[in-house]
Amino acid sequence: MEENQITVVQALDERDLLVKKIMSRTQKAQFVDLIRPKASVTWERRLTRTAFTAEAQSALQQIQDLIARYDRLSAAITVSNATTYLETSRGRMSVSCAIALRNRLRGGGPYGELTDFEGRLVKKMETSYREEQELQRRKNEAARREAAARKKGSASAKVVLLQNKGAAEKSKGPSGQEGSGAASVTEQRRQEKNEEMMRLFDPLDLKRMAEEIAAQRETLLMELETKIKIANATTYITV
Repeated sequence: MEENQITVVQALDERDLLVKKIMSRTQKAQFVDLIRPKASVTWERRLTRTAFTAEAQSALQQIQDLIARYDRLSAAITVSNATTYLETSRGRMSVSCAIALRNRLRGGGPYGELTDFEGRLVKKMETSYREEQELQRRKNEAARREAAARKKGSASAKVVLLQNKGAAEKSKGPSGQEGSGAASVTEQRRQEKNEEMMRLFDPLDLKRMAEEIAAQRETLLMELETKIKIANATTYITV
């Protein structure tokens, strides 16, 4: 068979078409038929023994030729991908490595979605942030309810009145007016209340970090897609 040069893109397109052709030819092929002992033609195809034999052999040969073509294309594509190199933001790598990395990021490798590590990490970070925010809301709401309940207690009310009275007497100057003491007590209560409230401890700035990782993943995917396509369109193989 005469060999010719085609681009990897053409080889990939032809290989995809071959899959459909092989499946169609295989489904339509009829390799056996029924025939009566003294009949001159087969029962279903209505062909002579010689004609049916030639047709079955031809169908088989065509399918085998298509399979052989598919295998030659696959081998040539594999060799080309392993020996053609790309410069990427992840460094220099073969087209084969670039395809493997792209498939991993897509979650289409041998382990499926499990290998989309960045995507799963982003989801975990976002989920963790939302869950902690919700926990913070519930804890602070509970703390506010407890504080409100304490204020309604008579004992707490008496202590507050006594503290206010004592603070007021100490803060009065010669003119009998309250000074900075009352203000400091109010500020202290405000600080104590704030200290009871839960706050998010977010040393990684998680939302921003998740957005950065997601953006980097998408940028790398786009880069790999583009460079693989360009390589496939400009690299020739002999088949």
